[in-house]
Amino acid sequence: MSPGSVVLIAGLYIILHRGDGGDVAVVPSHITSMHAKAPGNAQNKLAMPEVRCIVWLDDGKLLSVLETCDRVKQLIDEAAQK
Repeated sequence: MSPGSVVLIAGLYIILHRGDGGDVAVVPSHITSMHAKAPGNAQNKLAMPEVRCIVWLDDGKLLSVLETCDRVKQLIDEAAQK
């Protein structure tokens, strides 16, 4: 599945893509915050160069994803409408 693909599983999950390209299913209500990756000239030890958004979950874990934070927000909004 490509980063442009949108999948909603049973109305509960959105599919995001890790920095290595793998899929990860996320319950939108478990997302507590997200932050755009720092500009290329800033040091960013949390994310690979391909990563565009860092998503924090309510269990304290973080996901570095290929989607932009705006795209993640759009997926969350679309899931809420289902």
